[in-house]
Amino acid sequence: MFMRAALSVSLIVLAACAPEQKPAAAPEAPPVAETPVAPAATSDAAKYKPAPAGEITVASPVAGARISSPLIAEGVAANTWFFEGQFVAELVADGEVIVMGPAMQAGDTNWTDPGPVNFRAELIFSVTQETPAELILSEDMPEYIDEANDIRGPARSVRIPVVLAPAG
Repeated sequence: MFMRAALSVSLIVLAACAPEQKPAAAPEAPPVAETPVAPAATSDAAKYKPAPAGEITVASPVAGARISSPLIAEGVAANTWFFEGQFVAELVADGEVIVMGPAMQAGDTNWTDPGPVNFRAELIFSVTQETPAELILSEDMPEYIDEANDIRGPARSVRIPVVLAPAG
C-alpha cells in the first residue's frame, strides 16, 4: 500500500514538473493594422473628485493666501487618504503642475491607525511674478473602477486657491 501511494505521488510530481504541452499552432492570420489606443483622459474630472465633507481639514494655507517658497501645507486627513504614510500634494498654475511632492503623516498620529492623521507637506517653487495657483491635495490610492486591470478612479481631493509670490 505504501509503495503504491509513493508511486502515485511520484507520478503526480513528475507530471506537474513536465513542460507544458502546447497545441499545434493555428495558421497565422494576415497582418492587421493596429489601432492606436487613446491615452487615458487627463482632464481634471478624470483625475480628481471633491473630497466628502469632513475627510480633510487644511489648517494652512488658507484660501487666497499669498505664499512665498516654500509652501507649507498642514492639516488633518482621514487615514484612508494615506498610503505608506503619505498622499499627493501639488501646486498647479494655468493647468500646469509647478511642483509635486508628498504630504507626509506628521506628529504622533499614524496612518495605519483608524481615524484622522495629521499631515505636513513642503513644496519648494520659484516664480518671477505673482502667480495665481491652486494647492491640490489628493488621496494616494483612489478606489478601483476596474480592479482586474488595475485601473483606479479619480482621487478624492481638495483645492486651495493661493497666490505664489517671488522670493525676496
